[in-house]
Amino acid sequence: MANVSDTARALGVAAGLLVAGLAVSVVFGVVFTVPLVLFGPPVGSPGGFLVLAAAGQLAFLVVGSLYVRRHGGVRVRWPTWRDVRYMVGGLVVTLVAALGLSVVFASLGLAPEGSVFEDPIMADPRVALGLAALSVVLVAPAEELLFRGAIQGRLRQSFGPTVAIALSSLVFGSIHLLNFTGSVVGSLTGVAVVTVGGLVFGTIYERTGNLLVPIVAHGSYNALLLVAAFLTV
Repeated sequence: MANVSDTARALGVAAGLLVAGLAVSVVFGVVFTVPLVLFGPPVGSPGGFLVLAAAGQLAFLVVGSLYVRRHGGVRVRWPTWRDVRYMVGGLVVTLVAALGLSVVFASLGLAPEGSVFEDPIMADPRVALGLAALSVVLVAPAEELLFRGAIQGRLRQSFGPTVAIALSSLVFGSIHLLNFTGSVVGSLTGVAVVTVGGLVFGTIYERTGNLLVPIVAHGSYNALLLVAAFLTV
């Protein structure tokens, strides 16, 4: 059982990693905006949108990498058949949970009205494909490294795996709050869906000890949703 000082330290580190990720994201956003303004594509264009989306994820990747390298790293190995089963199972559970919760929230009139991705995708459906590719090669690795590898890993040391999964998933869900548009309640239900995804990714990470497992499940989940959006626009 962690003592009070260790508990406070773990929570402080988790909060610090979140703040650092967001702060570096803002800095990278400014840094990437300058060449867009000077050389294009325009900031408001589909290309500019993808560039700035990548900037925020690069920030998470940098912060997560710096932390885990200083504190012993994380395990990323070639997947075993057991790992593959968890990848597929995690993907299926996340999709079913997200669909089920979305249906429930919609039936109660609590679903988000939209997301910040809708307008760029409607303007150019190819943005959805760009985001799908970005999710696989950057978003999933960056978010899993920061939220599972760094934050969940540090919380596990003080609270054990169950509490670490729960807390890191709440942090993971919270950063997606501004992804949703409409009422506060609708945005919170969107965050709830993301948080459940975090619970699944955190669980399969703990079960396998291989960060590649939640990376693949997370990237596949995002990519499937975005390809579906491309096909339905």
